[in-house]
Amino acid sequence: MDYEYYAKSDTAETIREHTNKLLENLEILRKKYGSKIIKVSNMEEERFWELMKIICTYHDAGKVFSGFQNEIRKKLKLELLDTRFNNDDIKHEQISPMFIPCKKYNITPDEKKIIYQAIYYHHERNNILHINRDLLKEIIEEDIKPNLDKIKKELEIDDIPELKTTYLGLVEGQARIVEDDDLYIDYCLMKGLLHRLDHCSSAGIPVEDETNDEIADYIEKFVKDKDSELNDLQVFAKNNQNENLILVGSTGMGKTEGSLLWSKNDKTFFTLPLRISINAIYNRIIENIGYKHAGLLHSTASDYLEEKEDEENEVEKINQARNLHDKITTCTIDQIFPFVFKYRGYEKIYFTLSYSKVIIDEIQAYSPEIVAVILKGLEMINNLGGKFMIMTATLPRIYKEKLEQMGIKFEYQEFIKDTERHKIKLIDKNITEDIEEIYEKSKSKKILVIVNTINKAIELYDNLKNIGAENVNLLHSRFNQLDRGEKENKIKEFSKQENEKGIWITTQIVEASLDIDFDLLYTEMSSLDSLFQRLGRCFRSREYEEKDPNVKIYIKDASGIGYIYDKDIYDKSIELLNKYNEKVLKEKTKIKLVDELYSKEMLSGTDFYKRFKESFSILNNLVDYDTSKKDAQKILRKIDNIDVIPRSIYDKNGELFEQYEQEKDLPKKAKIRRDINKLFISINKSNRWTLGDYITPCPYSKNRYMQNKFIIDTKYDNEIGLLLKVDEDYDLKTREL
Repeated sequence: MDYEYYAKSDTAETIREHTNKLLENLEILRKKYGSKIIKVSNMEEERFWELMKIICTYHDAGKVFSGFQNEIRKKLKLELLDTRFNNDDIKHEQISPMFIPCKKYNITPDEKKIIYQAIYYHHERNNILHINRDLLKEIIEEDIKPNLDKIKKELEIDDIPELKTTYLGLVEGQARIVEDDDLYIDYCLMKGLLHRLDHCSSAGIPVEDETNDEIADYIEKFVKDKDSELNDLQVFAKNNQNENLILVGSTGMGKTEGSLLWSKNDKTFFTLPLRISINAIYNRIIENIGYKHAGLLHSTASDYLEEKEDEENEVEKINQARNLHDKITTCTIDQIFPFVFKYRGYEKIYFTLSYSKVIIDEIQAYSPEIVAVILKGLEMINNLGGKFMIMTATLPRIYKEKLEQMGIKFEYQEFIKDTERHKIKLIDKNITEDIEEIYEKSKSKKILVIVNTINKAIELYDNLKNIGAENVNLLHSRFNQLDRGEKENKIKEFSKQENEKGIWITTQIVEASLDIDFDLLYTEMSSLDSLFQRLGRCFRSREYEEKDPNVKIYIKDASGIGYIYDKDIYDKSIELLNKYNEKVLKEKTKIKLVDELYSKEMLSGTDFYKRFKESFSILNNLVDYDTSKKDAQKILRKIDNIDVIPRSIYDKNGELFEQYEQEKDLPKKAKIRRDINKLFISINKSNRWTLGDYITPCPYSKNRYMQNKFIIDTKYDNEIGLLLKVDEDYDLKTREL
């Protein structure tokens, strides 16, 4: 039977066609970033690229195995090959290394180990089979050797060595290359490069955006078009484009523009803590600045892009972002920093970061465990030749000292405005005791109320409604995506309108995500870094000259202390802030206070510092390839949540779930799934047990997508969001308010 050797079933692509795509993408990457990629390699540049060409050429040679070919042919509905071998017995990447003619290319023992392992593990299966050597010998004799002429012709390789199983000694067990191995850097580069090339080639996209458009040029034009000039922070960033940077700057200093000037024309990853913040930065780069070579990468990026792009373009943008194609990728840290855990296949992103720049915005917003991951990641990136910038309004001292302790060189600079924006008053009351004052002030001003927990926000909202407040609104994370998006747009519009009056009650989700400016701020006390972020939503860029305080901070019985905010940090924050009570809090003072709060001396003996140090101890003793990417992302997201849909919403949209279950067309199914996602709300898993009788699995829960999704029988509306308690005014039988 005359037949072709196939590599893919979705496009009926042959092994040779797929290999040619890899070689084309290899050349794109070499031309665009070649000198940056090999700068930490222990090989000569020419040799590095020669070995990469060999890896690409032979990485899928094992797919000529009849067991694999029958798997493809079955999907293509072609006649099956007559063979006794099965694809479950052995995987193609385990066979491929033996086809490499090492003598022809004068491959050294160390080079063999690198290229054999790069190929052998380029799929990193969770349960890779231990090869049965006797079976492999049978495959060689009965399945490979009789077809050598056909293999040479189909794969366009003119030299196949004597086929032996001796290569297995260089790939399995203790032979695996890990971090303390002298070959580690070149292995990471080559294996990571193979992952990128293979995935992009399979997706049918170029491995890199080849544009020569510099984002820095667009930024300078953007600033000039606003009849402005680069400020000191931005000039410093521009003048230090080849250095690691830590920049501390006041609100309104143009840190985003500064970071993109630093980016210049390099491949860049721009990270922020919240998805909404990343969406805003992506939109700003694409639409305001006009730079089109940017991608969006986070867990719900497709939902956001669906609203911004036509359907075809949306799919293309998501595909490019997932394959790290874009010049600038805006993303949450869980998309790139899991490589720190050295999960199976981590070299793909780690290699990419070796020739990239990484921007970390608002590092103080993360937990001590996640900051430990970020700092460890920056150390690893630095070791492989990548660059980083940390930019923030306030920087905990221990983070800067930890980077110095690691021996990482960076330029540090502070750019502080002298603007006096906030006069504060500490009030020894529960914030609910002042709702009458909040109500009265809202008749003539824009009032922002920020509390530490959602339940506290709902309580305040109810209390204000009960005393007759009309223009009062609520924003927190227990709204579904549709309602939350509408509220976020509404609060931004409210902030912009000069003559608007009223109240917005929110949680800390506004601290780093929304560009808003209110007249007065009433807030529960939190940690200083969080508190100062809140202050940035009041008199954001205006100078405050009045006698009475424009920020009132409530320190009695603040919600969320001990589980949202560390109790020790909270108490020390009050202690440090007390001396500034009823005074103007200058920008330099804010930075000084956060620096002092997060010093080793101040943190000694606290649970916060213990968690920070223990996290580093764990990260420094990880076992390579001991986890999956999915598990690593869960750690970074601190996922202990379930997705719930209120019964009232489910009943109105039940047909969507039926459509999803029945739809066979994958793009249409994905569109339905995105529509369903917008109806769900993420809550802590512990609520499943406290509200056990009111939380039930969604129908179709046997479907993998519907697993961990539940219907909840508690009150929900687009004013208050989801209640996590049984409301006496809510009839569970009729489900009516």
